[in-house]
Amino acid sequence: MQRLDDLMKLALRSNICYLATSSKEGVPNVVPMGLVEVLDDSTIAVIDVLMHKTRKNLAENDNVALAVTDVNRLAGYQFKGKASVVSTGEMMEWARELVKKKQEKRRELLADRLKSETDPERISKIKKLMEVTYQPKAVVLIKVKEIYRTMWGWDR
Repeated sequence: MQRLDDLMKLALRSNICYLATSSKEGVPNVVPMGLVEVLDDSTIAVIDVLMHKTRKNLAENDNVALAVTDVNRLAGYQFKGKASVVSTGEMMEWARELVKKKQEKRRELLADRLKSETDPERISKIKKLMEVTYQPKAVVLIKVKEIYRTMWGWDR
């Protein structure tokens, strides 16, 4: 089993990631994820706030891939592994706190963007986004088995 290094952890925590699942028939599903955290050198947590198709797929097939590109650091990775879903207990309390912190940060970023926006349609969209509140439904724990670099020569 490969281990996540510090650059990989930073990329996962600070970028949009793409979680890929598939049904038991092999029909793929890929969705962007912003609520991603690294728990240890081989476990990634993805918080479920809107994962309808993804959760259905995970119930049928626990193989997943998670991809991330960190354009600021010129690093990209694909992590493959097995997923499990936790929807009770301490992990959910942790997820609620993390979502709360990330929502506060998101609102701050949107408020900063709002200050410089002049287009009334964009202003309206930003204001609506600032009102959105997510509630975690579960945490998808990915036990990483394989790691692939997707930007060879640029990430070191």
